Amino acid sequence: MTSRAVKDAWADLKRLKQEPILAALIVMIILITVYFVCWPILKVISFPQLSDYLQLFSNSRWFQAALNSLFMTVISTISCTVVAFIFAYSITRLNIPLKGLFRFITLLPIVSPPFIVALSYILLFGRQGIISKHVLHLNFDIYGWHGLWLIQTITFFPYAYAVINGVLKAGPTNLEYAAYNLGATRWQVFKDVLFPLCRPGVAGGALITAMNVLADFGNPMIIGGNYTLLPTEAYMQMAGLFDLPSAAMLSTALLIPALGLFVLNRNWVGKRSYVTVTGKETSLAPYPVPFYVKWGLFSFCLFVTAVILAVYGVLFYGAFTKTWGYDWSFTLNNMSYVFAKGKEMFNSIKFALISSIAAALFSLPLAYIVQRKQIGINRFLDFLAILPGAVPGVFLGLGFAIAFNEGPLVLTGTSAIMIIALMFWNLPTCYSASLAGLQQIGTSLEEASLNMGAGNFRTFKNILLPLLRGPFLSGLVLSFLRSVTCLSVIIFIYSAGTSVGTISILGLVQNGAWGSASAFTVVLISIAFAVLGIARLFIKEQGKSIGL
Repeated sequence: MTSRAVKDAWADLKRLKQEPILAALIVMIILITVYFVCWPILKVISFPQLSDYLQLFSNSRWFQAALNSLFMTVISTISCTVVAFIFAYSITRLNIPLKGLFRFITLLPIVSPPFIVALSYILLFGRQGIISKHVLHLNFDIYGWHGLWLIQTITFFPYAYAVINGVLKAGPTNLEYAAYNLGATRWQVFKDVLFPLCRPGVAGGALITAMNVLADFGNPMIIGGNYTLLPTEAYMQMAGLFDLPSAAMLSTALLIPALGLFVLNRNWVGKRSYVTVTGKETSLAPYPVPFYVKWGLFSFCLFVTAVILAVYGVLFYGAFTKTWGYDWSFTLNNMSYVFAKGKEMFNSIKFALISSIAAALFSLPLAYIVQRKQIGINRFLDFLAILPGAVPGVFLGLGFAIAFNEGPLVLTGTSAIMIIALMFWNLPTCYSASLAGLQQIGTSLEEASLNMGAGNFRTFKNILLPLLRGPFLSGLVLSFLRSVTCLSVIIFIYSAGTSVGTISILGLVQNGAWGSASAFTVVLISIAFAVLGIARLFIKEQGKSIGL
C-alpha cells in the first residue's frame, strides 16, 4: 500500500470517527448484506465436494445441459437484442403509426410471470391448440429448443428494449446529419456513428437479457421437453431426487457464465468513451430513412405485436373456457378456483409489497453513502449492492435454502425467508434507481443546509428525501412487479403455508389445467397493471417517470 493510500485511509477513518451514526450505518449495511447475499452464495459453492463438481464433466446428461444452457443463452440473447433494437429504433427514430401500441407490447411480458408465454404457446400450437388443431388441423411438435427459443425471445426482448430505447432517445441526431453532409452512406452512418453511440444500451440490454435467459426456469420446465438445461436439472435434483450436493453443483455451474457475462459487459462498455456533449442542445428531427426501410421495420414490429397480442389474448380466452380444446363454453368456474386459492394470491401481494418496501428503504442510504460519502470503501459497497443482479435467481434461492436451514438463523418454511430473498434479489433494482436519482441532484443544496448548521441526518431527511421520492417509488414499483411474478428465486424456499400465485400456476400447467392456469395468470397480470397504473399517475403528478 502506498503512502498516499495510507493517508487516504487514515483520513477516511478520522472522518468516520467524527460521524458515528454514519459509521454505525455503514457497518450495519455491510454485515446485513454480507450475511444475506455473500453467505448464501458461499454456502452453495462450498456445499458440493470436488467429486460432485467433476460429475459435471463425467455425467453426459449434465454436461449436455450445461452446453444447452450456453447455446440457448447465446441464440436467445442475439434474437432478443435484435428485436429490441428494431423496436427501439422504430419508436424513437421513425415517423410511423401505432407507436403507443408498440410501447404497450414491450410492457406486457415484463408485468406477467416469465413462463406465461410458454403456456400461451401450448394453448395456440399444442395438441389441443386453437391454431394447430382447430385452424390448420395439424399436430406440431412444439417442445424442444426451437419452441423455447421463440418463447424466450418474446418473453425477454422487452428487457433489452428498455435499455436500448433510453440510449436511442438520448442520442444526438446532429452527428448523423454531419456524417451525411460529409458524404457518408446510410450504412456507414449506422455502422460508424449510430451503433457505436448505442453500444452501452446494446451491451446493457444484452446483459440483462442473457442473465434472464440463463436463469430462466419456468419456460424450460413447460416447453423444453427433453431438452435439458441447468436450471431445470438443478430443480429436478433438489425437488425430485433430494440430491442437494448435485443441485448445488449445477447451480454453481450456472453462476460461472452469469458472472462472466457481468464482467464482459462492464469491460466492453466501461473502457470506451461515449461522450457526445457539445455544449449545445440539438432539436433536429431524426434523419429520414428510405420508404422501404421505414415500412419494412414497421411491418416487422406489427408482426411481433400481433404475435404477442395473440399470446395474451388466448390467455384471457382460456380463462373463461370450460375445457380447453373440447368444450369452449363460457364459464366463471376458473375464476372461482382462483378465489379458492386466495391465500396464494394474498401471499404473492404480501411478499412482493413487504420485500419491495424493504429493498427500497435499504438501498436508499446505501446509494447515498456510495454517491455522497468518500470513505474509501465505496467500490466495495457498490459491489455488494449490485452482486445479486449478477446471480441467477435459482442460485440465490438455493443459497437461501441451504444457508438458513440451520443455525444460527433458521428461516426454512417461514414467510421471512420469502421476503428476505425477494428483498435482496431486488436490491440492485432499487439501488440503481436511487443512485441515478442522487446523480441528478447537485451538492449545493446539501452544502447550504450543512453550512446553516443542519446535521447530515437532518439534511438527508429534509433536503434529499423529498427530491428522491420519484426514484424511490420507481424502484419500489419495479421491485413489486418483479416479485409478484417471480418464480426462480422462490422455487426452492416456499412451503405449503408460503406458496404464491406463480407456484400455483406452474402446478396447474404441469397438471394440464389450462383454464385455471389462464385465470390465475389473468388475475396476476391485472394486479400488476393496476399497481403500475396507480404508480404512474402518482409519479406523473411530480413530473417524474417510472422507467417503464
